[in-house]
Amino acid sequence: MHEGIYIAASAGLKQGKKMEVIANNLANVNSTGYKRDRLAFKELMPPFPPDSGLEAGRNELLPPDKSNSNVSYVAITDQYTDHTPGSLRETAAPLDLALNGDGLFSILTKEGIRYTRNGNFRLDTANRLVNQKGEPVLSKEGQPIVIDVPGAEISFDPSGNIFAGTGLVNTNIGSIKLVKFEDKRNLEKLGDGLYRQNDPKAEEKPTDAIMRQGYLENSNVSSVEEMTDMMATLRLFETYQKMIQAIDSMDDQSVNNIGRVG
Repeated sequence: MHEGIYIAASAGLKQGKKMEVIANNLANVNSTGYKRDRLAFKELMPPFPPDSGLEAGRNELLPPDKSNSNVSYVAITDQYTDHTPGSLRETAAPLDLALNGDGLFSILTKEGIRYTRNGNFRLDTANRLVNQKGEPVLSKEGQPIVIDVPGAEISFDPSGNIFAGTGLVNTNIGSIKLVKFEDKRNLEKLGDGLYRQNDPKAEEKPTDAIMRQGYLENSNVSSVEEMTDMMATLRLFETYQKMIQAIDSMDDQSVNNIGRVG
């Protein structure tokens, strides 16, 4: 089979992967605190190195020893998350919190500590501050935050300190744990706005992010940009598809014409 078909098919598969990423971004355009994903592409020349990126440098359609060293394939070298902050929207709900700056809330799950930018919190039946799945938000001491102050007004300052009172006299009842990581590349998305730190050596750092009460962070996905990117990706996919059809047609004509000459 003509290697051009393999090259076009390989590129088409990469565009299909990009379409999946774009579709997932669009599906989360209204998800609080969501960060969009991106792919990095590069040209890959056979013979492929054993560690050249996300796909380990392997063309999944044609083995390296059967590839022409004078041609190039499309490779996905990285899938990464864009941690650019989203805009803030006002909700006026006292337990809705947003971070303005580089920072993360700490959440205690059954699998361990996870991190999030989604500050859509509530109180559970035990008066613990929890996310929408009922998982506790952690204090600076690493413990679930309990706000058991019936009838009191709850307020938060920009540093994450929690106060309860009537407005005239307020008592500090704790502080929310806000952290950041120097290298965000090891933060793995888990769904529901949660991240897991995959680097056991990574240390939680204090953050100077400002916490805003009564606000939530929008996703950083631009629907216009994603739709434009989707249309461009679709056109590229169709181009590769037409290339495959054209090469296949030429091969078919060559076989038939040679047969008639013989």
